[in-house]
Amino acid sequence: MIPLKRFLLLLGICLTFTASGFAQKFCTVAPPSPFKHNALIVTSYDRSARRMKTTLEHPQILGDGQHLYATFFYQDPRLRSTQLIDIFFISAAKQPKYRDSHNLSITADGTAWPFSGVAQYYAEGGARGMTIEKTRITLTYASLLNLIKAKRVKARLGPTEFELTNNHLESLREIASLMAPPSPVRVAKK
Repeated sequence: MIPLKRFLLLLGICLTFTASGFAQKFCTVAPPSPFKHNALIVTSYDRSARRMKTTLEHPQILGDGQHLYATFFYQDPRLRSTQLIDIFFISAAKQPKYRDSHNLSITADGTAWPFSGVAQYYAEGGARGMTIEKTRITLTYASLLNLIKAKRVKARLGPTEFELTNNHLESLREIASLMAPPSPVRVAKK
């Protein structure tokens, strides 16, 4: 038979671990990031693709009401396929502004930045009669790395020209760090 003191001690330990387990379960604070930005970066399971997906939503407005949004899917590094990221410039207005603007030009540190592919345009109805316009470009991981090395990035979408602030570039740098394929660990043979 367990003496009463041991029983109370065991009960106290169980209650402490249960309480700390609940605290860890409901803790919603993300770990600190070395990147200084105010974007929201979330990783979740995408049921339709059956893969993990990371999305970036930046609350700070670019030029003319544009918002930055980016997403990529994690993939198995053993597949040796090129990892891609979709970057969206999203705006909402009563009348569509960018319907005929399928060309997106980007300059990085004053020089034209080449990217393969054409900007894709999507429009959908939003709340209160608004039209949500999305312009998407798809970049490879290497191409994204070249872009985020720049200190000053400007983009032109149709008649609108806007600049990605350091805050926007820092959020893209963090998402690139999440995309980074793990380096293979080599064990030295003796």
